[in-house]
Amino acid sequence: MAENFEIALSDAVDDAMVRAERLFTELEDKTKDGPGVTRVAWGEGEQIGHDMCEVWAKEMGLEISGDVAGNLYMTLPGKNREAPVFITGSHMDTVPCGGNYDGAAGVVSGLAVIQAFLAADILPVQDTVVMAIRAEEGGSWFSGRHGGHLGSRAVLGRLWKEELHTAYHNYFEKSAHEVIKDAGFDPDAIANEPRHLDPKRIKGYCELHIEQGPILLAEGKSVGVVTGIRGNRRVRDGKVYGEYNHGGATPQSYRKDAVLAASEFLNRFEEVGLQKLADGKDLVFNPGIMHTDPNVNGLSKVCGEVDFTLDMRSEEVDTLEAMKSAAEDIAAEISECRGVTIDLGGFSASSPTILHKGEQQRMHAGCQALGIDAIAMASGGGHDAAEFQHEGVPSSMVFIRNDKGSHNPDEAMTMEDFCDGTKVLAWMMATA
Repeated sequence: MAENFEIALSDAVDDAMVRAERLFTELEDKTKDGPGVTRVAWGEGEQIGHDMCEVWAKEMGLEISGDVAGNLYMTLPGKNREAPVFITGSHMDTVPCGGNYDGAAGVVSGLAVIQAFLAADILPVQDTVVMAIRAEEGGSWFSGRHGGHLGSRAVLGRLWKEELHTAYHNYFEKSAHEVIKDAGFDPDAIANEPRHLDPKRIKGYCELHIEQGPILLAEGKSVGVVTGIRGNRRVRDGKVYGEYNHGGATPQSYRKDAVLAASEFLNRFEEVGLQKLADGKDLVFNPGIMHTDPNVNGLSKVCGEVDFTLDMRSEEVDTLEAMKSAAEDIAAEISECRGVTIDLGGFSASSPTILHKGEQQRMHAGCQALGIDAIAMASGGGHDAAEFQHEGVPSSMVFIRNDKGSHNPDEAMTMEDFCDGTKVLAWMMATA
């Protein structure tokens, strides 16, 4: 490595922040939705994001290509075009009325790194690819049977048979297969042709992402080195069936109240989860949806039906399985005691992902070389990096401090923190 390499790289990344900030501002303006932004998976807003990134890539003379699922690849040719490539990137879709940085920061940072490389006359041995990935926010846009991360899984050959038909796009009210075709891509080729990305031809994958929790803020650090990505067990279509009845004339002992049953279920589940945490286990859980039917229920009615979801996440498979079993046992006990039926449906599941140990160590070394104080931390949210790691690609993630959480309009990443994270990403890409 040339003397003063880190100084030259750092200065070039500093200079690239002007173009990066402009893209963030324009992207927010063009995809604004009330207080937040909305970029629907395989929809107009996501495409706007892809188009804006492509404009910057063409300004820098990068090679532009796509695949049958609509993912975008922006490539800086390396010294050896036959060598396995290094990929960085993230997604451009958002949750409905979400923040501007979740996902997009990872693509914008990759383009900023390329601009820095060109300015500092840094040319890696292998091709360097910035990938704008489709449809990472599967939980927000899709229902039915699917495994999420449809854009990356489609080109890594990780989709289940018929998944594009069983995944239902709630915004467009069509199957994923129909939506992809309507967007101008080729869902039949996804199922019938060899996967677009061969893991053996990928040297590494590194994804920059805002942190979606409060840890970096609390620790006073701008950057985190991600150790792993929590897996999950999810009740997507939970229901409690009780019995509608008169709210004044029915004695308490005769009631089959679905709301009270659902409340007891969640309360008891929380007690088990809190005990797991007290025992030192890694666990978070969230009942994101719980509602009655306002067209049927009312103030003076005993409620007969409740819909709910339950999301549990951990880096530990045994903890996930223990919580799944606890949910099933609690549901059975309350159903019998209250005369209701708590139907959890089929659990969807994803496995925890431990990111590549060697790449984690390399990232810590890069932080030290750049003078950036970073901490190691787990990711509570799912990311496309997990799909690359599952396919044997050495994968890593760098988190950026972000105030006010994520999946909401108030995401508050600063450009100073983004610049720190981009320097770490640049070091990873330049030294790969």
